Amino acid sequence: MKNSKLVLAASTALCLTASQALAQEEPEEGTTEEGTTEGGDGEGGDMAATTNETPQPTAEGDGATAKAPPMILPKGGIKVDVSFNVNLSKELVAKPINITPDVWYGVAPKLEVGLAHSSYGLTGFWGTDALGGGVCVTGEENGCAKFYNGPVGVLAHYALVEGDLTVAADGGLVIGSLDPFELSLKAGVRGVKAMDKLMIGFAPFIAVGLTERDAGNKEYLGVPVDVNYMVNEKLGVGVQTGIHGPLDGFGDSFFVPVSLAAMYGVNENITAGAAFTLLRVTGGTPDGVDGPGAADFRGLSVFASWHK
Repeated sequence: MKNSKLVLAASTALCLTASQALAQEEPEEGTTEEGTTEGGDGEGGDMAATTNETPQPTAEGDGATAKAPPMILPKGGIKVDVSFNVNLSKELVAKPINITPDVWYGVAPKLEVGLAHSSYGLTGFWGTDALGGGVCVTGEENGCAKFYNGPVGVLAHYALVEGDLTVAADGGLVIGSLDPFELSLKAGVRGVKAMDKLMIGFAPFIAVGLTERDAGNKEYLGVPVDVNYMVNEKLGVGVQTGIHGPLDGFGDSFFVPVSLAAMYGVNENITAGAAFTLLRVTGGTPDGVDGPGAADFRGLSVFASWHK
């Protein structure tokens, strides 16, 4: 309980700090302090990156390549993401239902920091929140071990490469659960390759367990990859897959999910969308154990993002 209060207090403090800094350092309308156009939503290599700003060609003629949207918030920028997640797994529909908020703040032209609860914010995978996490609202009898027990991460993104290929470093501390207290150090990158209306995203990472290692909180690998297409200036659709699992016994414990998603730009500051995810299309299965079917674990996430 004490740890839960500390995390919720940190969330509130981050929101207040970001709001105060934004009020003090608000740039001229439509531009950042560096004179670049606003519109990046702070996340790259996914549907969120493609819908706030359609990929734009460079000024080098018809054969020019598209430029990826910014992955990092401008200095003083703030972004809030909220996902509403429903478990649709076999015999477990709506058990649980949970809410996962993320808050990001641009502290420098190439650096943003955030407090993340969602699977996308923590790992880069879409829609894998459906099995629990964040604020769980359906109670213990309907799949919630606790009302709030993490996971939550204090993370940073730093821009490394910009242009048609955009790459940012992605790392920080992740609390897998508050009770018991499972702490890990995450390191990885996030990137997006823009090709006209098509974008390919990737976000490989590794997490190293710092506490509760004897209980299984050891090294964890994730490699999400997605392909997104802008149907028009407002609507984007995409598909994501990848592989993730603990390195210890990886062959018997890895997961391969598949997600289908769509996102719509409501206006220049708000986007909304949904993702349907098959959480384990295939994966490792120990000898002598019958694995679940490809469609047995599934979930739906409905999400919205606001940035300024």
